[in-house]
Amino acid sequence: MLFGISVLYSYCVYSQENTTNGFTPDVQLSYLYGSVKNPISIPNQGNAHYLQLSLLHQTGSQEQSLYALYKKPSIGATVLYGFLGSKDVLGNVIALYPTWQYMFNTSKNLGASIRIGSGFAYFTNPYDKISNQDNKLVGSHISNCTEISPNIWFKFAPTTYVQTGVALMHFSNGHTAIPNIGLNDVTFRLGVIYRPGSLVGVAMPIRVKPNNDTVWRKRIQLSVGRHELAYTTYPVDGPTYNIYKVGGYLTRQINRIHDFQLGLTMAFYDSYYTFIKYENYYSHFKPFMATQTTLHIGHEFLLQHFGILTEMGLKVLDPFYRSYFLADEIDFAYTSKSLLSARVGLTYYPFNGAFASKKLGIGMFIKTNFVQADYVDYSISYTF
Repeated sequence: MLFGISVLYSYCVYSQENTTNGFTPDVQLSYLYGSVKNPISIPNQGNAHYLQLSLLHQTGSQEQSLYALYKKPSIGATVLYGFLGSKDVLGNVIALYPTWQYMFNTSKNLGASIRIGSGFAYFTNPYDKISNQDNKLVGSHISNCTEISPNIWFKFAPTTYVQTGVALMHFSNGHTAIPNIGLNDVTFRLGVIYRPGSLVGVAMPIRVKPNNDTVWRKRIQLSVGRHELAYTTYPVDGPTYNIYKVGGYLTRQINRIHDFQLGLTMAFYDSYYTFIKYENYYSHFKPFMATQTTLHIGHEFLLQHFGILTEMGLKVLDPFYRSYFLADEIDFAYTSKSLLSARVGLTYYPFNGAFASKKLGIGMFIKTNFVQADYVDYSISYTF
């Protein structure tokens, strides 16, 4: 978690293409009103209320800006504080995450925007088997927080805007602590934006545009993950186990800032193997039955020293998970979870940068079975 926080913080800082003397950040203050979606009844649950503060820098204001390739987003950080509608069960949440925002039709008085952000959250009152058994949504103090928010805005002064829309808020700890149904809230937004603009004539650093590397490259990757051997809500307070994974990929840059990937990975679940061994669940090939083999297709959005990965997988072999965890699933639920997986997260390229043909990468991801969290994945890769 400390590694992830440092990566996200570095990403926010590195994304600023100008000095603070040259640009004044946009300030956004919003109130979000929602109702936490919970499949398990919580006594006396009310509506949720959030306050959100964002500081964003408008990129791409100079011709040599690298961020012109990314359609000139505003980039910065968001702090979120929320009351979740049940003080005794759900408590409050505090979140910090890097944020991208695109504003459209800015030359007019009316336009649209979309915000995307993902980072870390702290819950004041997670599940506790003695004092808080009703909170089946979040089983740990530390969790991931993700926001996707389309909005419309109205400019009623040269530097001041009113913004309204919806914000999808999602929180999950990646199955590292049970229970973990995940907390979801579709909220209504009302807020103001103050955009003081940039200073004129500021000297900009000369940035090297990335090469258009159209050669197919090879990538080897080693990963270790961590999770509990459990269903979504039980058993709780169990031991955590490692997952060891090795993979090979073919990658190719498309339009400089997009990287297309094809890969094959094999993961060994120590949790599955421990259960198989002590319960004598299979009589032969026990280590093999505790593995998962997956074909992958993915896209990586390249950002100087960072990459944002979205990856879908087709599970070719996954015998124990299908036999044990999906034994009672039927139809769509069985088919989707037994065949499909996904992985999303960040890769940091510390030396040659994300656009280099040869590069070392350090990554942090959330891996899922279809849309159900499986484990948090830490990886090291080399592309050549």
